[in-house]
Amino acid sequence: MVDTKATSRLSSVERALTMMEVLAAHSGLTVTQLATRMGTGKATAFRLAGTLVERGWLVKDDELRYRLGPGILGLAAARQEVDLAPVLRPILEELHEACGETIHLTRLDGRQIIYLDQLVSPQPVHSVAVLGSRSPAHCVSPGLAQLALLPEEMLNWVLAIALRRYTDHSPRTADEVRARLEVVRDRGYAVNVGGYRPDVGGVGVAVSDSRGMPIAGISVCMPTYRMKTMDLEALGDRLTGASKDARHRLQLAQGI
Repeated sequence: MVDTKATSRLSSVERALTMMEVLAAHSGLTVTQLATRMGTGKATAFRLAGTLVERGWLVKDDELRYRLGPGILGLAAARQEVDLAPVLRPILEELHEACGETIHLTRLDGRQIIYLDQLVSPQPVHSVAVLGSRSPAHCVSPGLAQLALLPEEMLNWVLAIALRRYTDHSPRTADEVRARLEVVRDRGYAVNVGGYRPDVGGVGVAVSDSRGMPIAGISVCMPTYRMKTMDLEALGDRLTGASKDARHRLQLAQGI
């Protein structure tokens, strides 16, 4: 006896994979163009594309064209050929010794960052993250630094939902996030003062690949009261140098 539900599910999966394969080869297609290339009905293509947009696998621009979305970016980052933590650990150690604060290595995953590695500050008052845990990208320095490198359509998807305010210093609107990202692009690093947790802040940079896409974030995290006496510009410059070093190390590890 044929399991029609299982067959239907398999058919849907095959169509979803086909749609992403088509968009990988022909970026920026309308639903009509997708339906034609997939050999399916327009209504089916529209329904499937809508589901994939909701999950972040696709994005739709102002001209109603679909492209691969940040969900693909997160999946690719999770399956990199090079394990980021051991390759970049020497850079984290150098920063830890120089700054005496908690150092984090993260990667962007959709609208959040994931903590991959950390070196905890030896000072009595410090911040600690659980490895594998997540923070909202728009509220923390390594998240803002990585968001600043995203193409416009991916950033549009990130900011397409209502932004949760975690503290009085969390950005409230998409326009406010965009304004902060412009500052990040201008100076090359991000500064967060209590955006996610009221008494915790930090300075962060993104590490990019050969296409300019973010593959990691490196940040110095500390209580906000210590930020008031710290030369944040000098720290930002140090992190910018660390980002360049990290990119070079990853290219060597990948044989590029």
